[in-house]
Amino acid sequence: MTLICGHHKRLLKMINTVKEKLSNLKQVWSYSDSQPTEILLALINILLTPTATFIELGSMYIFQILLIVTGLYQLLCVANQDLNCRIRASFITFSMYVSTLLMYGACIGLPTPSHWGWVVLVFASFSSLRRIKREQLMTR
Repeated sequence: MTLICGHHKRLLKMINTVKEKLSNLKQVWSYSDSQPTEILLALINILLTPTATFIELGSMYIFQILLIVTGLYQLLCVANQDLNCRIRASFITFSMYVSTLLMYGACIGLPTPSHWGWVVLVFASFSSLRRIKREQLMTR
């Protein structure tokens, strides 16, 4: 009987620990500084997204140039430390990642696990936008 109670207590302690750790991760994800994420998303838009879309979807020069320009704009906004500019740039970046995901979905789908990275980028860019907007609301 005491063995079952001991296992039960350990299991409850493990569950509570997991809940606490997940809560901590949620706090970090919601309130941490988004600037490193913004820089990473911008660099991906400058370097990787145009290359990947060119190789896998073909030449879409206007879209691919637009990706580079939006990445540069986001870097400029982060460098200027302008919150309103960062919000605009993050919204544009999010829109570009959603557009890229939709193009992949329409043209070739998401046939391999690496293609699901576009979903991750959409999620990351939306989360970054949400954090910046929350930061703006907290500073008012």
